[in-house]
Amino acid sequence: MARGLDRHRERLEALSLLGKNLTRRAGAKCELCEGTVGKVAALEIPPLPEEPEIERCALLCESCHRVVDGGRLSPDDLRFLETSAWSDLPVVQVMSVRLLRRLAEDSVHWASSLLDSLYLSPEVEEWLKAK
Repeated sequence: MARGLDRHRERLEALSLLGKNLTRRAGAKCELCEGTVGKVAALEIPPLPEEPEIERCALLCESCHRVVDGGRLSPDDLRFLETSAWSDLPVVQVMSVRLLRRLAEDSVHWASSLLDSLYLSPEVEEWLKAK
């Protein structure tokens, strides 16, 4: 049990070292909704590499963090996905597509239409398949 806890703490420490670069990349705002209200924190997007990598992390506000972690989806509150799905950052595209797919499963028309119009790079496609 202690070994697992130690590994978890080491991972959190390594993740916190990426904080400055993540904040700089994100402009100190949520990389998904671009909100600037409240705290933002780093979140690793699975599948996780052996060591935390900035390319596999995103800076998210508390609200987006909750939704990405499986929280309740409100289609009207997630209209920002229409913009974030076209992000240049693969990590943001992966989060956006995963959320859009959840919305599409709930028969949200605009999410289905957006998914049909998206071009995803091979890198993003592979990441999405790996979950």
